[in-house]
Amino acid sequence: MHDDNTTVERKVQLTGGSTYTVSLPKEWAREQGIEPGTGVTLHVQDDQLVMTRGQGPVEQTPETTVDAAEADVTTLGRSVAAAYIAGCESVRVENIHSGTKRRAATRSIRRFVGFEVMTENKQGLHARTLLDVADLSPAQTLTQIERTTLDMHTESLEALVAADGDLGEQVAGQDDTVDRLFALVSRVFHQSLAEPAVTATGGVSPFEYYMAARQLERVADHAQKIATLAGRLPGPPPEALSAGLVAFGERARSVVERALDGLLDPDDGPALGSVVTDAETLLGELGALDERLYDRSLENGYLLGLVVDSLVRTTEYGVNIAEAGMRARHRRNSH
Repeated sequence: MHDDNTTVERKVQLTGGSTYTVSLPKEWAREQGIEPGTGVTLHVQDDQLVMTRGQGPVEQTPETTVDAAEADVTTLGRSVAAAYIAGCESVRVENIHSGTKRRAATRSIRRFVGFEVMTENKQGLHARTLLDVADLSPAQTLTQIERTTLDMHTESLEALVAADGDLGEQVAGQDDTVDRLFALVSRVFHQSLAEPAVTATGGVSPFEYYMAARQLERVADHAQKIATLAGRLPGPPPEALSAGLVAFGERARSVVERALDGLLDPDDGPALGSVVTDAETLLGELGALDERLYDRSLENGYLLGLVVDSLVRTTEYGVNIAEAGMRARHRRNSH
């Protein structure tokens, strides 16, 4: 820290793997009129990053307390997660009397984007969200979910047809990223229920973003399932069958991608009716493949049948998005 009382030097820290933070000495901050909750603005001026103090603490944000003494490990983690998704900015976990419960609470906090442990002592911990919903772009978040999910789906089938368990394990681990992003969209949606200011962007409502993100999150779950099956196969499936599964995967992802384009771009996006028609054709072909697997009694036919089922589910989630897009278009056109 410099000698004068107006300048302080601190290092930028990475906390939780997703957020940069800068700590301020408490006494120095008080001297500058900065208190917990005070809004600040960062801007560039003559190649310098300048922080401007707001007028005072911003409006109080939702806060809740979780009593660890009254919950088992699983319930504790779920309670912390529920508080984040419900829109709480500040969560205090009290009466933590075991390392197991402390780790459960911390793991739950680290699952979410911008949710960080701020203070901690023997009795409990205090976590805050460091994100402002108003600054978030649901469209960008949804695009990131889509990209990660479809990449997972592609790589999961690559791992499966190669019976590459190591690659499958790497792909399956990406599901945590999708879960974190989905929780972020869920938080925006839940906050929109209580705050009218959180409105539609680009003609898409918070619910429609939430619904689409939910379908993508389910696609990612099935990609994780396929990736896990890769490690259970003793060897690659027959070449023709492998090629067929990869081709079906491409078509299933196309249904999801086109449906999402139509939802987010109602004017220039693809015709959603044709997406549903293509999906119905694909579902019929997947059903026929499932019957052939059963009739042929292939070695590991049961595992490959699970893959076909995941491709069916992926296609159906795309149909769900397309149908939501058609309803949204009808609603907008009727106004």
